[in-house]
Amino acid sequence: MDTPAGPLEAPKTIGKGGRRVWLYPEWFRGRMLTWRSIVHGVLVAMLMVGPWIDIGAHPAIRVDIPGRRIHFWGLHLFATDGAYLMFLLGFIVLSVFLFTALFGRVWCGWACPQTVFVESLVRPIERLLEGNAHQRQKLDAAPWTAGKIARKLTKYAAYLVIAGGIGTTFTAYFLGRDGTFEAQLHPSSHPAGTFTFLFITGLLLFDFAYFREQVCLVVCPYGRFQSALLDRNSLTVVYDDPRGEPRGKKGTKDVGDCVDCRRCVTVCPTGTDIRRGVTMECTQCMACIDACDDVMAKLQRPKGLIRIASENAIAKQPQKIIRPRIILYGGALAAVMLAFAIGVAGRSDIEINVSRAVGAPYATGPDGRVQNTMQLRIANKGEGLRAFTVEAVAPADLEVVAPISPFEVGPGLVEHMPVFLLRDPATIRDRHETVTLRVKDGGEWSEEISTEFISGGPQ
Repeated sequence: MDTPAGPLEAPKTIGKGGRRVWLYPEWFRGRMLTWRSIVHGVLVAMLMVGPWIDIGAHPAIRVDIPGRRIHFWGLHLFATDGAYLMFLLGFIVLSVFLFTALFGRVWCGWACPQTVFVESLVRPIERLLEGNAHQRQKLDAAPWTAGKIARKLTKYAAYLVIAGGIGTTFTAYFLGRDGTFEAQLHPSSHPAGTFTFLFITGLLLFDFAYFREQVCLVVCPYGRFQSALLDRNSLTVVYDDPRGEPRGKKGTKDVGDCVDCRRCVTVCPTGTDIRRGVTMECTQCMACIDACDDVMAKLQRPKGLIRIASENAIAKQPQKIIRPRIILYGGALAAVMLAFAIGVAGRSDIEINVSRAVGAPYATGPDGRVQNTMQLRIANKGEGLRAFTVEAVAPADLEVVAPISPFEVGPGLVEHMPVFLLRDPATIRDRHETVTLRVKDGGEWSEEISTEFISGGPQ
């Protein structure tokens, strides 16, 4: 079996020659694990039910690429709502900045989907089928027997079921329920959906069965740029050096509280030693806090040798919660949230745009009047069916003819309504004149829009 490469600074999953070293983190239930399990359960439920429940006439969560719209827990965004998507992106980025500056990598250990699925689904199955850390390590080192093969196949089959369930849900985020089932049952009818499902399922199976913590250590860039977001006032999982050092066994004179039992290392899913300080490998899952508190309780020493604190707090220096970067991140986040809220609150359920139809800019009808062929792009962002009519506002001689009136647009749909604008050439003063139309939906809603009427000029 491979051993770590040697230097303490090297990730524990990298062995000599760059080969993978398999980790066997121990499992210990403490108060942090209890709270983390609750959070993970809520997040798994939120991630998995989104495409399968409806809010109104649409799924709670769906990214409808062909329809160019997004449904998110009752909020419906269309392709024309690009500004709101930018606000959402800004909200996510600034939230990461702010929470990292305040609480370190709490996202990684508590809310990242990689951590949530591995810690709440994958590792419990492994413990159930193969036992604790020592038993799993012993099983992997043992020769292949019928019993070992049966355990491994059962474990991988369970991983496949989980990966398939997540892959199905992920595909449903984009295709919807019916589209996902169609892609699974009839691949030829939706090859892109079938490929998405198989790719995500295969990728997750590889992750669950083999890659795991390597995603955090090798692939994810977050751990690498966290140092730019943290400072000495950031709350992170830290080891109290002044209290714990020098390390020594119980009963030894002139030593700190750390007995060098390495329980904090053996429970860590990435194999890092928190006593080295804040490192890229630490995902702040807080398993080491539970393990160390248990040891301190057995030794009848105060808990908190490893705890959530800042470097300044450990060094007995003044700690500042409100500081320039927090004000900057918080102010920017508040501004983005306020702008998004104002924009969404003032957004109309109906969006109207007028454009000129393809072809000649104008024509002369049988009665001698000048005709412009236009189309109204009507986006119904509401939940009910709307029936639209169009009438002329100005100038006085303008007549609007709509071949289909009232023109119905279903909820969440975008349709194009053809209209013809007719004018008496004797009243035309210029080749390009502004005309005004009024669009109504048969209820209280109406909107006036202006467009350009093109003709040959005064007659």
